Amino acid sequence: MSDLANGLRAKQHSSIVERSDIAVTHIAARRGMLAGLNDAARAAFGVEFPSTPRVLEARGITIVWAGPEQWLLIEQLSGSGDPTAQHAKTFNGFASVVDVADSRTIFGMDSARPSDTLVQSMGIDFEDTSFKPGDVAITHVSHLGVTVWRLPDGRGYEFACARTYAKDFRNWLDRI
Repeated sequence: MSDLANGLRAKQHSSIVERSDIAVTHIAARRGMLAGLNDAARAAFGVEFPSTPRVLEARGITIVWAGPEQWLLIEQLSGSGDPTAQHAKTFNGFASVVDVADSRTIFGMDSARPSDTLVQSMGIDFEDTSFKPGDVAITHVSHLGVTVWRLPDGRGYEFACARTYAKDFRNWLDRI
């Protein structure tokens, strides 16, 4: 995987990292198949897909709500095969399943408290009572579309953006 999609190194920030060790799969429920999809998700992960802007962790997979009846599955790469191919088998007939690891960049921030700049720039109320652990928001920052979620344990945040904008988003993150 390219470093920030263009081979350039961004300045190091102690609490922000690009997650390059992961597989990212997009799941979109097919029309009328949500119940069957959730049955398959319960069998595979022990949970249903969240129906609201939430993130949860199940069996080593982070499941991020990505819009109505859409989710990102984020998991560690391993030598046990292609996760997207496995998900395609699991959800066959119930969902469209696409490997989006090459089109999305995921950044992690290991801070339980966001900076003032992050709070002011994202248009999200990051107070603990408003943006709770496990919450997800789809927003814009510096004219870039970004999905942000607070980790379920509350220890930090992750951000997903289009890989073509990863360098710009990382530059913005480095300024916060």
